[in-house]
Amino acid sequence: MKTILAAVTLALSLCLLPASPAAANDLPPPRSDSWTVPTQFLACTGNAYALCYYSGPEIATPSHRYSDPPVMPCELDPDNLGAAKCTCYAVDGESEVPDGQQLGLEFRFNYVLLTSILNEDVRKETQETCGPLGKKCLNMINLNKCSEAKFKPDECKQADVCSMLGSARDNRKQTLYPDLAEVDLISTFSFAHISEHSFGSTSCDSGLYAGCMTAPCKTDEDGLTTCQCPTFTGPYQVGQRSPRLKELGLGCDISPNVWSAANHIKPPSE
Repeated sequence: MKTILAAVTLALSLCLLPASPAAANDLPPPRSDSWTVPTQFLACTGNAYALCYYSGPEIATPSHRYSDPPVMPCELDPDNLGAAKCTCYAVDGESEVPDGQQLGLEFRFNYVLLTSILNEDVRKETQETCGPLGKKCLNMINLNKCSEAKFKPDECKQADVCSMLGSARDNRKQTLYPDLAEVDLISTFSFAHISEHSFGSTSCDSGLYAGCMTAPCKTDEDGLTTCQCPTFTGPYQVGQRSPRLKELGLGCDISPNVWSAANHIKPPSE
């Protein structure tokens, strides 16, 4: 468990400094996938989802020579200004727990970033229910406190947005975009496929990137999925380690493609 928490803290730069509600609300628009504290990642389970965390270039980004992940490009959409078509993983259920980490609850969930729910009405309702920092709902940080032995009703309620992602068990479709019947999956974050890529964080000063959190996706014939991700210009972090990307000849600028990325804004200490 300590290994998991250390990896999460290092790779995602999970800042545990206190943040005020005002600071949490004073963020760039949802399309930027900006966040301040890891409690804003609301924990969901039981739903199929898309994982765009490793999407971007026209080449695969394996963690080692023996790793063989698919190529998952993010290409600017010529027919939709301000959007990118990103090829992403299609995940049917909970992430596989790596060997030696059988107690890792973090691997058994996927996560919706509270501040980046693209459906405005759902985002506002979720912020009211879970609080601007997500602390009133099940989230990436309070999973262990919410085990059966330590269950705390005021902190352990799964956010309503989770039920809108659909259900893998009974094949129930998503309802986050009720007017888009052709949408099969919703893009979220998880630790799935972590061993195939060099999971980590590479900071980029500024540039155009795709913010894929809660983006609508259509399943492809090859078992992957294509998501329509909004784009944003600003500082961001790629979810893979810089030394490995350099070995692959990659950096922040992969134009004409863009990275699927997010922006961690560290809150001021109080």
